Amino acid sequence: MKKKILNTLFIITGAALLQFILIAYKHYVGYVIIHSSGQFFRTLFIGTSLSAIIIALVVYLDDKIIRLLSKKISWQKSFFIRLPVEILTALTIGAVFGVLFTLVSELLFGYKEPLGEVFISNILIAAIVNLTVVGILEAMEFFRESQQSQLKAEKLERENLKLRFEMLKKQLDPHFLFNSLNILSSLIAKDKKKSQRFIDAFAAVYRYTLDVIDKPVVSVAEELNFAHDYLFLQKLRFENAFTFEINIDNACRERFLPPLTLQTLLENALKHNVANVERPLHIRIFSDNDPETIMVSNNLQNKVKMKYSSGIGLENLKNRYKLISDSLPDFIETGQEYIVQLPLIRAE
Repeated sequence: MKKKILNTLFIITGAALLQFILIAYKHYVGYVIIHSSGQFFRTLFIGTSLSAIIIALVVYLDDKIIRLLSKKISWQKSFFIRLPVEILTALTIGAVFGVLFTLVSELLFGYKEPLGEVFISNILIAAIVNLTVVGILEAMEFFRESQQSQLKAEKLERENLKLRFEMLKKQLDPHFLFNSLNILSSLIAKDKKKSQRFIDAFAAVYRYTLDVIDKPVVSVAEELNFAHDYLFLQKLRFENAFTFEINIDNACRERFLPPLTLQTLLENALKHNVANVERPLHIRIFSDNDPETIMVSNNLQNKVKMKYSSGIGLENLKNRYKLISDSLPDFIETGQEYIVQLPLIRAE
């Protein structure tokens, strides 16, 4: 409602300004002599009413063209193409509506001065005024985008704070540390080479978490390296109750994801599904000849009794996607399998 009122005021003000310029110009050159304030305000009112209708159409058309150009020729990538195209388009639209305004005025009221001269003056004024209108609309759009970018940055920071808290809470969880140290203790006695690999993977998981926690996106390649280390640790814990497979095309590895996306999904799979020798859990991270997405799937074997789950991890993941991408993860349950389809983000 507030936006509509502001737009209406903008149109009426623009129409009144246009008419004031036209009346002043015509009075100055002697086309129409204003003899009294009553004549001035009457002429201003009639002209403003007609101009407001035309300007409303012009502003609507300008706005549509600006949005179309923003999709086809962005300011950031093609400034020196966008600028002349937009100026030429604004002048053309202004000139066309200048002609329409003159024709309508001639039919309704008639001009005392030569129609050819009126056409020229009205076209010039309308073209310049419309160029000004387009400039104002662009300034408003830049301001709106700036405000939205700032809000998105603030929201992303809040989501990253939530993520940081959740990740640190999980990794400082006494159970996680106890289980990890327990596994390490048994490995040292049995297999020193594998115990060193465990220590390296354990350190890599912590280091990666701290390195990427404040980043809006990380490469798929980085996420996959992390997933290898994380799944290696889990494989030692679950042994034959858990298997995994990673098969991602090189084209996908150059795209980006929100940080710790894969850990969120892998933890979710391990937390919510039975994993034992009789019913092994199989997790796959793969691409399907589509460089725009990757999939994370597991065979579905839900635990009968589950501890309370807040769902913060998946909700946080969706919120972070909303702030950096137009596409959201797709969560699919087929009955035998749970699949998460992750949209990949292109580098800017």
